[in-house]
Amino acid sequence: MSHYRSWITILTLTIAPSVAAQRAVITQPIPQPGRPPMRCCTPIVVDAKGKELGEVIVYDDRFGSIQLNAFVRYRLAGGDAVALSVGPEYILGMQSTGGSTMLFTTPDCSGTTAYAMISNPPLMKRYAMVLPVGSPGQFGATQAWLWVTDPLPSRVNPPPGTVFHSQWGDTGSCSPYPAPGYTFAPSPFGLFVVHKVEDLYAKFTRPFYVE
Repeated sequence: MSHYRSWITILTLTIAPSVAAQRAVITQPIPQPGRPPMRCCTPIVVDAKGKELGEVIVYDDRFGSIQLNAFVRYRLAGGDAVALSVGPEYILGMQSTGGSTMLFTTPDCSGTTAYAMISNPPLMKRYAMVLPVGSPGQFGATQAWLWVTDPLPSRVNPPPGTVFHSQWGDTGSCSPYPAPGYTFAPSPFGLFVVHKVEDLYAKFTRPFYVE
């Protein structure tokens, strides 16, 4: 009988800690994978007719004279997004025009492919240039042509022999280069290839506001 009780004691001492350990493992919280932040309350920029332009990434308060404009995430037709600078009366790209930042091989800025000198691209899958038409400033432009890179673009140097015959100036118009044109010197900073997408002012009605 004492031998039987000894076996019971041994089993109890062996099993009890094991069961307790299993319970401890079961009751421990299971780590959850990282989840993207909820966007239920993200401010949205809309146009004068209530059409959504995009989510506010952050307000641009760098200049006291330009009050509370915003960097906006604009969704493209394929689902990717680009960053734009938006105020009540205008849509701009993150890179200003002029100074040979938007280059064309044609003499009149025509075509659907160009090269953009985007010095500091935003943290986006694609980069964008916006070409305002008809105004030296952003307020009175009649068109705003969106040009976009391919996904995850790399800086490139144009093929040897490429000559640019025009650029989009800071006057809201095409500016031809005098003959024989402009040749981009190879550089580690390079250029980004961009493609013509759409006129944002034909799609959205000013003024814009945050809802």
